[in-house]
Amino acid sequence: MRKLYSTALLLTLCGTLSAQRSAVVQTNDSTFSAIKQLQEVTISAEKRELSISEIPIALSVISGKYLLNENNPDLRNLSGRIPNFYMQEGGLKLSTPLYVRGIGTVSGTPPVGLYVDGVPVFDKNAFIFDLYDIKQIEVLRGPQTTLYGRNSIIGLINIRTNPPAETFSLQAKAGVSSYNSQNYMLTANLPLRDYLYNKVSFSYNRTDGYFKNDFTGGKPNKSDSYNVRYQGRLHTNDTWQVTLGANYNHSFDDGYAYHAIDSLKVHRYRVNYNANASYKRDLASAYLNARKLFDRTALSWITSYSWTKDEQELDADFTFHDVFQNQKESKQNLVTQEINYQSTASEKLDWTIGTFGFYKDLTNDYLATFGAERKLLLPLNLDKTLYYNNTNTWGIAGYGQVTLKNILPGLFITVGLRYDYEKASLDYRDSLLFHGAKDFSGYHDWEEDNSYSAWLPKFSVLKKWNTRLSAYASVSKGYKAGGYNIIANDMTSQVVKLEYDKETLWNYEIGTKYFSRNGRFNVNAALFYIDWKDQQIFVMEMMGPSIKNAGDARSFGAEMDLTWECLPHLTYFLAAGYSNSEYYHHLTKEYEGNRIVMAPEFTMNTGFSYQKKVDISLFKSFMASTSVTGFGKQYFDEANTLKQNPYFLWNMDFGVSGKYIDFHLWGKNILNKAFFCYMFNSPVGKNLPEYLNSGQSGAPSRFGASITIKI
Repeated sequence: MRKLYSTALLLTLCGTLSAQRSAVVQTNDSTFSAIKQLQEVTISAEKRELSISEIPIALSVISGKYLLNENNPDLRNLSGRIPNFYMQEGGLKLSTPLYVRGIGTVSGTPPVGLYVDGVPVFDKNAFIFDLYDIKQIEVLRGPQTTLYGRNSIIGLINIRTNPPAETFSLQAKAGVSSYNSQNYMLTANLPLRDYLYNKVSFSYNRTDGYFKNDFTGGKPNKSDSYNVRYQGRLHTNDTWQVTLGANYNHSFDDGYAYHAIDSLKVHRYRVNYNANASYKRDLASAYLNARKLFDRTALSWITSYSWTKDEQELDADFTFHDVFQNQKESKQNLVTQEINYQSTASEKLDWTIGTFGFYKDLTNDYLATFGAERKLLLPLNLDKTLYYNNTNTWGIAGYGQVTLKNILPGLFITVGLRYDYEKASLDYRDSLLFHGAKDFSGYHDWEEDNSYSAWLPKFSVLKKWNTRLSAYASVSKGYKAGGYNIIANDMTSQVVKLEYDKETLWNYEIGTKYFSRNGRFNVNAALFYIDWKDQQIFVMEMMGPSIKNAGDARSFGAEMDLTWECLPHLTYFLAAGYSNSEYYHHLTKEYEGNRIVMAPEFTMNTGFSYQKKVDISLFKSFMASTSVTGFGKQYFDEANTLKQNPYFLWNMDFGVSGKYIDFHLWGKNILNKAFFCYMFNSPVGKNLPEYLNSGQSGAPSRFGASITIKI
């Protein structure tokens, strides 16, 4: 009863507050961030430019300058800074768990849509990339499937890079930090007369990492990556807007830094496995975005293509025993097309209609090698297993959304509906090489196809009393299509069971947004309840990981975001989220009532930021901030036996800026707090009990500095 009372009290308090981060933007006379009133920020994630007070959604807006506190930030840096947003910091770029409001996944299709300059990123292996030259990041919480479809069951990340400028400019940055980490960035605006504005940028990052493998002497979390980006903007006339771009990213990481939990408690950053482990990824993409403006409407056409190749080599038992290694190579081609038609000038009605289609071809080649100690894992006397998996998926969708404005003074009603359909075809086969045999023998040979579809409605009511205060209520449906696992884990039957079904949820939400007249106090609030059906969960099985539909869950909670300029130049900020997410139905009955894995019970980021103009030689402004980022209790297995208790990390930033030069110092987890970012039950744990509970230690304290030259 006490726990229920405490939860109700928390929700009541948060109901008067919260849910979105104050935008931090660059002022005209300073290259460092300054707090700006949220109502002045425009959001494009609704597929049109709107102010925050007009959007009946819990959202956060972060400018590129707010990402300063690490030399090479990526989306994982948003954990804690966005209420109820969590991305695991460990692991590889191949599979980084992502959770919003207690809803997410460890592997498989991401639960949050990701768009960069209007172009979709479908797969989680492409979610982790360097965030540089960023104008604005918009994070919308709750289902965005009416406008964005299958991959946005619980949210959307909309990234807008800085567009090409109309005048020549050059910016170069160099940074160094702990563990021999280095970061370099170069951006050049190269306008071609008055009809083509070009931007070319390059980023390079490397680190030696902070783990050591006692067996090999290597560093299992070393990383090396670079990115090349081109952006172009055609200047035609006032009725046409045409942008195009291309991007290439290469990264190489050593393997997972996993070890037995008890050993990591003694030596946080020492692992001990015998085989090589690494992950190499190459991504290439291109897009064309054309928009035609008419008198009162606009037509948009967005075409994109992406190619991905990744190679993984892994000691899959994470021990010094010769048990199990695997190698996987994946290749993917993805084509997307969206056509959008909408109103542009109306005091009473905003409407949007559109269609979206895609085609994806994904091939996985997988080799499992079983060593001399295979009996610690496998009841079969196998030496090797070969897997081939090709999945072709195509989909098409149509959507529409209408907002009736000022039906009564300040009253907005939005209704939206989408139909989403896709079909997936599988070509799968595997073969086994038994110990002592000369040749592989075919075992599974399977072809099948399945289709998934859903109607995705949403409804919201928003009331604006003025430009400073609004409140809303919304109901929306989220959906994520089904698919196929890469490999078959059941080696006792020649019937393949690789499919997992779609999952759906309903999100119910109320919220309020308030901005003071002078912009010194901003506070936003949201309460939500989510009913999640046929959840797709990650399961570690004998031959490898798989996804299964486990059961049904619910999540409820609150979110808060507040900024207050309590003294001249000194701003207090707080972003906090609470979510209570647990199963009410599960295929394993004893798991009913347990918490959802990986989802922290709360997230928070709070601290002070000081910004002031100065006149010191080359520098014209000074910035300093200190913050504490915290995460609540977290479970890592369905049985809720592996958990990380709440922990808090202290961070600091200092910087000076001028017209031609910026200098920045930062520190993260400066008290070197120990915690685990991941835990799991090892598949060899039944025979090696000391490895049953394995995991990875969270990052230690890191310090860094960077200098930026601007021409």
